Amino acid sequence: MSEWKLTMLGTGSPRPDLERSGPSQVLQMGEANILIDCGEGTTAQLQRANIPPQSVTNLFMTHLHSDHIFGYGQFLLGGWGLGRRKLRIVGPKGIKNYHDTLLELFKDDIDYRISLGRSPKGVLEDVEIIEFDKPGEIKVEDPEIPARIFTDEMVHNVPTFGYRFEGKDQVFVHTGDTAPTENASKLAEGANLLVQDGCLASNETYKNTDNPELQMIWRNLQKEHCTPAQAAQIAKDAKVEKLVLTHFLPNTDVEEVYDEAAAVFDGEVIIGEDLETYSVK
Repeated sequence: MSEWKLTMLGTGSPRPDLERSGPSQVLQMGEANILIDCGEGTTAQLQRANIPPQSVTNLFMTHLHSDHIFGYGQFLLGGWGLGRRKLRIVGPKGIKNYHDTLLELFKDDIDYRISLGRSPKGVLEDVEIIEFDKPGEIKVEDPEIPARIFTDEMVHNVPTFGYRFEGKDQVFVHTGDTAPTENASKLAEGANLLVQDGCLASNETYKNTDNPELQMIWRNLQKEHCTPAQAAQIAKDAKVEKLVLTHFLPNTDVEEVYDEAAAVFDGEVIIGEDLETYSVK
């Protein structure tokens, strides 16, 4: 049995933050590197983690909000430039349109690089796109991926899906952005490691402000994300072993986040940090 490892490439949010890159993580299952979401800076973070971008040939998108897909252009074209010659993208309906739009936007650039002698494989050819709009099992024909993959819909303001990677002896779950929902607990049932949105943590920008606009934003965010305590309740209900909290706004008080989550969930609580790696089991 090969060990599964998770590296948090980006633990941030839509607000630019020098301390946290855009949302992204990579699950290493033996020879397979599975990228989940592709926020700003993902390709550089892969390199900093000593994972060659061209070695990542599977990308799973939870949803199409900008902070989760800003890094896709560099990942697609940069990884191709480094030698990637095949790619599979899995995500909610709309991901193919996004991919095709990038190809059209950079058509002259791609054509030029092919004219230099670079193979079109990995960008114009040998690219598989799997779109879905309903919960269920994602059928991926790939002997390098030692897991069955399931998805369920979360509660967000665009179609958003969490993923469950279920191996023979290891289970990894990432819910994507979500408000509290039973679907998250069901998807994560018995997981060894759960990555969960804990966006609604104490921070200077929103919670301690007299600005009416920011106050309204904070109220509306309650419909789309989880507090650390709510994320911990999902982990508790699902009986997971380890909980990794992520998707933090700038200036989040991480000690307060830990205390809030640990008061609810008695398993291992981890405050996700960029470029940290955790064993799934």
